[in-house]
Amino acid sequence: MIGIGEVLDNFIGVFAPAAKLRRMQARRIARSYQGAEPNRLTANRKPKNQSADQELLGPFGADSMRAWARELVRNNSYAWGVVDTIVSSVVGCGIKAQSTYETPEGDDIEDTNEARDKAWREWCEVCDINGQYTFDEIQSICQREIVEAGEVLIRLVRTPSKTHRGILRPVPLALELIEADRLAGDKDTYHARVSRETGNRIIRGVEVDDLGKPIAYWLYPDHPNGIYSVHRTAERIPASEVLHLFRRDRIGQTRGISWFAPVLSWLRDLGVYVDNELQASAVASCFTVAIKSETPIGSLLAPNDQDTVDTDGNAYEYLQPGMVMRLRPNESIESANPGRPNSASEPWISLMLRGIAVGTGLSYEIVARDYSKTNYSSSRTSQLEDRRRFRRWQRYLLNHMCQPIWDAFCDAAAISGMEEFPTSAELLEDRRKYAPVEWQTPEWEWVDPQSEQASAEQSIKTFMSDYQTELGSRGRSYRAVFYQRAKEERLRKQLGLLTPEEMQIAATAPPAEQPAAVGTGEMAGLSRLQWKRNGKAIEDVLSGLVDGSITSTKASVLLSTLGLSQANIDALIADASDGTIETNLDEVDA
Repeated sequence: MIGIGEVLDNFIGVFAPAAKLRRMQARRIARSYQGAEPNRLTANRKPKNQSADQELLGPFGADSMRAWARELVRNNSYAWGVVDTIVSSVVGCGIKAQSTYETPEGDDIEDTNEARDKAWREWCEVCDINGQYTFDEIQSICQREIVEAGEVLIRLVRTPSKTHRGILRPVPLALELIEADRLAGDKDTYHARVSRETGNRIIRGVEVDDLGKPIAYWLYPDHPNGIYSVHRTAERIPASEVLHLFRRDRIGQTRGISWFAPVLSWLRDLGVYVDNELQASAVASCFTVAIKSETPIGSLLAPNDQDTVDTDGNAYEYLQPGMVMRLRPNESIESANPGRPNSASEPWISLMLRGIAVGTGLSYEIVARDYSKTNYSSSRTSQLEDRRRFRRWQRYLLNHMCQPIWDAFCDAAAISGMEEFPTSAELLEDRRKYAPVEWQTPEWEWVDPQSEQASAEQSIKTFMSDYQTELGSRGRSYRAVFYQRAKEERLRKQLGLLTPEEMQIAATAPPAEQPAAVGTGEMAGLSRLQWKRNGKAIEDVLSGLVDGSITSTKASVLLSTLGLSQANIDALIADASDGTIETNLDEVDA
């Protein structure tokens, strides 16, 4: 059957063949995607191709979504569990930093790294502008806000001195957490296109240039809907002082949206459904039997009849568990079957939770906390799938939060002239060379420790992996592990805690393999690693011995704590008696 469109095309083709061809091509393109065709279910919905920022505007945009998401997290256990699970898996007890400054040959400069790590740890304890949060807690709050509200801001406050607001910090730097609600929407010039003050556009409180790069943020001093808030003027904060953290789902997106956006209606409906089931079960428990009568005049129809009141004085229109409704003569007893609890509710709830899990990027087992139908293989597969997403968001926090804060920390340390930190000139020359850092993400426990440890050892042995990767996945730094193991092994051998194998090797070793008790030179018997790790401490002890501030007995005790043998200690003390200290490692016979 020929449609009216084809008839019209044929008619037009008589006078304009090219127009007929264009109409036929347009009709074929319109029929290419069936999903875009309107039907009785989608006729009232007309989606539009709009910019990312345009879709976040309006009364049903990101601000409304953020309010709904917070309401659900407050009152819905599954929504709260989703947020807490993501925060616990991505941040855990905190992402740790370790300085990795090295020599050109690739050897760690331990004194410098230890001094930087110590200053960083001290600052992390008081980094909050009000001294209320540690850096680990700030990470947790930021990740929680990113999931729940869609975005969060951190202001880098460069304080005039190390002591600010009564809090002493190692460097003049503090962090201020800012909720997304403090962004000034009344400064929006999205439709007007340009701001009078700077000539830039302002999109929902974010000032951007012609290419969409954030230039500044317009922020209220406090929450605009706070209990003590008054109408105040928004302050313009340069973008160089603000870290704006949010998930970017589209190109050109200026602000974030709550992660609950795809599943918010499902979470809301699930809460309503569970409440309805509880109410239905409560009402059902109030009926046991009913007395049915053929008499049209029942007690419930006679308000003044004494049978309308029970022994408690309640009228029968009030329901209570185990009640019996009495009527008039010609009555018959009929039991009530309310059908509660509903046996089909659990599969239905599980189905909705699966959809919520998919929409939030988690597995069903984590969202529902239901592991009754899992085994080792399925549990491991589920965790590996979740960890791919967690690892991606760990990388986001490292690149957009932790690393910029570390850079700002090093800048503040350079300005204040802290020892063992690079100067401002060095940071400008090559920041990653003079202030390198390694980040340790939180540990993820093994599902099967024995199997996974064997797999990790085999991967390292066959060069399929390395210690940095395997220990990093366990939330540890391979440098810290190696140094700690070396320290423990040295102390264990010093105390004579040898294994039977080590005792046998020591007993059967030929004399030529035994190390000489005392060599020549002030540093004889010391390895390069010992000197690099303990050289500064040894030099300080010997300097005190030379200037007379430390006795030889005290010097012997101090040197023994560094792991040196008594023979080496005696040699160092004897050679230091000439008033000079040799520190050139190249002259030492290792």
